[in-house]
Amino acid sequence: MNIYDFAIDFEIENREFYEECAANTPQEDLKKVFLELAGEEKKHENIVRQLKENKEVDEVEAGILPKAKEAFAKISENMPTGDSVMAEEQVDVYKKAINLETKSYEFYKERAAEADSELVKNTFNRLAEEEKKHERIIDSIIEMVDRPNTWLENAEWNHLEDY
Repeated sequence: MNIYDFAIDFEIENREFYEECAANTPQEDLKKVFLELAGEEKKHENIVRQLKENKEVDEVEAGILPKAKEAFAKISENMPTGDSVMAEEQVDVYKKAINLETKSYEFYKERAAEADSELVKNTFNRLAEEEKKHERIIDSIIEMVDRPNTWLENAEWNHLEDY
């Protein structure tokens, strides 16, 4: 399997994972974030296909960070309190997403370093940076949904200010 086919399979796997996350979350704003991430992965898949077929490559940059920030603001306004915080199983799913994004980032960085073509090198480096953005978004989701759980567990010891 060549690097393009491997990257395409990787992007398809990531897209399907985010579509599944969107389908399984009852929170509408979070669902939108996952669908945006799925759309980004589809775009990456198309870009890699363009590279593979020696076609002109679409712009890699995306505007997902402002959209995610807006969604997080809406989510935090409506965040449940008390016993209704998200189950830890959901956080484990999001941690899997971080793992997928980290692997994608590392794959693109490694392949960019090995690339003979400047176009492939630049495109893979830009894709790696987009995957890093996705990782930060998922990390923010984990922090947002897990903070009530971990804060309550560790409130006495981990949240004291140093003087």
